Amino acid sequence: MSLVLHVALVIHLLFLRGAFSCESWEYSIRGECCPKCSEGQRVLRHCTSATNTVCVSCEPGWFTEHPNGLTMCLKCRECSPGNHMKVKERCHYTKDTKCTCQPGFFCAHQLEVDSCEVCKRHAISPPGFRVTRAGTEINDVEFESCPLGTFSLKEMSPSCIKWTNCSEKGLIQAEEGNATSDVVCGPQPPTNLGPILVPVFILLILFTLLIGFIVWKKKKCPMNAFGKNKAEEEPYYPGPEKECMVKPIQETNPTLGQPSYAN
Repeated sequence: MSLVLHVALVIHLLFLRGAFSCESWEYSIRGECCPKCSEGQRVLRHCTSATNTVCVSCEPGWFTEHPNGLTMCLKCRECSPGNHMKVKERCHYTKDTKCTCQPGFFCAHQLEVDSCEVCKRHAISPPGFRVTRAGTEINDVEFESCPLGTFSLKEMSPSCIKWTNCSEKGLIQAEEGNATSDVVCGPQPPTNLGPILVPVFILLILFTLLIGFIVWKKKKCPMNAFGKNKAEEEPYYPGPEKECMVKPIQETNPTLGQPSYAN
């Protein structure tokens, strides 16, 4: 009786070992512990009490990365162009495909190290900002606003441009600048004396000419104390007429041939 119990205990222990206590290089199947297949392989036939595990290599497009007891290899991942992805490393029978993002996109979620699952488009730095870090396969674009006194005109500007110094060009600032436009310079305003001196100078010339003309006229035709031309007091002499000379007035007599006092 004790022998029967001993055999039953041994069988029970073997069953427990097959179900729960297989070694790390074994896998459990139907209460047995079978040797695992190597990476890049799968199980064709499980082991028995008389035979070992039969393994075969994975077919192209399939893989296993670790020793296993799988009856089918794992299918290689696809890097979908529709999701803005591309192949970084092709699938091998011992490793899966590694995907990365297309240019202009970055990995927003990694499935595992060096392999991306979700790609997103890089952010665009607008005018008025400058890029502080370019986008990569794993990082988005980083940018910041232009500091005061600088500006940028285009998207994705690597730097900001300093506002123009109008005074250095002999000009004045007509319009203020901002983060997206430069200051506007204009010419210096004319001096205040210009519009005043020109008319004054013209009036001075005209006044000088007028005074000169009056003086010349007085010298040419002097007046007596009564405000008459001296030429009017001088007797009339026949001859060529001179300037300022008053012509004698000839009296007319309605009675021809008689002196005027005879009437």
